[in-house]
Amino acid sequence: MTFKNLAFRSHPNLGNKGIQAVIKMGNGKILSVVAGDYLYCNTKFGNKKGATDLKESDVLTFETAIISEDNGVGDVRGWQSRKDINKIIKENNGRKN
Repeated sequence: MTFKNLAFRSHPNLGNKGIQAVIKMGNGKILSVVAGDYLYCNTKFGNKKGATDLKESDVLTFETAIISEDNGVGDVRGWQSRKDINKIIKENNGRKN
């Protein structure tokens, strides 16, 4: 599993001004990757800026959150690159990808 496997959809709270992808990792935790208005990201529209019909290709860095099975958010990181996200996925899957 890598960043390329993420399927982005409209963000549930921002509509088409943000995007989100969610995956379950090998350690049972969930990784949320988001970008858009007021989120800790950079897009081609600016810092913490989304746009109507925001696409993954518009995003330079993303905000990530690792969510435990009991829905407790344990680790939120802003301005994560695609490479950073691959590292997060690898570390939490407990195996080499």
